[in-house]
Amino acid sequence: MDKSIENFSVHADVSCDPNYVPSAIELVESLNTLGTVLLSVGSIILILTIYFFASACRNILSQKDSEFYKINAIIILSVYPITSVCSLMTIAIPRGQLLSEAVTQIFLMISLYRLYLLLLDVGRRKISETPTLMLRVGPCCCWSCLPFPNLQMTDANLSWIGILALQLPIAQSFVYFILLYLETEDPMLATQYVMFLQPVVVISILLGIYSLTVTTKTLHTAVPEIKLHYKTLVLQLVLLFSKLQTGIIKALPTVGVFPCNPPLTPAIYANVTCNALMLIEMMVLCYAAWYIYYVDLEKNQETDAIDKTSKTSDQIDAMNSNDSNKQLPATV
Repeated sequence: MDKSIENFSVHADVSCDPNYVPSAIELVESLNTLGTVLLSVGSIILILTIYFFASACRNILSQKDSEFYKINAIIILSVYPITSVCSLMTIAIPRGQLLSEAVTQIFLMISLYRLYLLLLDVGRRKISETPTLMLRVGPCCCWSCLPFPNLQMTDANLSWIGILALQLPIAQSFVYFILLYLETEDPMLATQYVMFLQPVVVISILLGIYSLTVTTKTLHTAVPEIKLHYKTLVLQLVLLFSKLQTGIIKALPTVGVFPCNPPLTPAIYANVTCNALMLIEMMVLCYAAWYIYYVDLEKNQETDAIDKTSKTSDQIDAMNSNDSNKQLPATV
């Protein structure tokens, strides 16, 4: 009897430890019906997200655009199903939280850099004159003491903006490589040392977002009809939900919002809540991205046919006028 009480107390202490992470079996058994429903609904949402992604990719591949644009657009759109898969896997396997977060963030940063390349590709084909870079944008717009020069959108001036965008996947990959290495050594090490890496993460994200904002604002001012800011918005919202929203929800256990039901700790409840929200948000954002990148192919074909007809008629009129001009001296 004493041994059973002792074992129960040890199990309770381990389970209520905020750093304790239950296994997948423990999580499903503890959530009971809620866990089954959560995974089932999450799987349905994931399938819908993949469907929107596949539909968008099919439309993009059928568009009459450059291969460079198509590759960048597909990579950007793939962040939504990848994030959904990682969120669902984290709900089912809590001990894979850091790995899923690393995959999500690294691929998101790659997508942000690809968005920068896509903006330049589309913008350069649409602008008729070289615009002036709008450097006084967030987050640096609050620093009124900074001397912002008037620079043209040339290759030389875009090089340093491109470096700010390129450092995003490099810096984030470096940070998560360190965290994953620490977790393989001891899961507690990643929790203890993550605060020392947060300044690197924050500075890297701010610089990367600044480069994207400069590019988007500049091109939107020059050619507002192509609506590039919507493409930037639907991807930046992924960063907002995966960073700011996740940080807020993970801070809720410290104020006692979530209960402690061994072996489920408040941190596990926060992770499940966060990833469940991410599943829903990625489906909505994927649908919004599909709508933004979608092009009516039949309408474009009709427009192309009308343009070809008008060009052909113009050429015929020009040929007739040339023939009449040639025949005019003979008539006289």
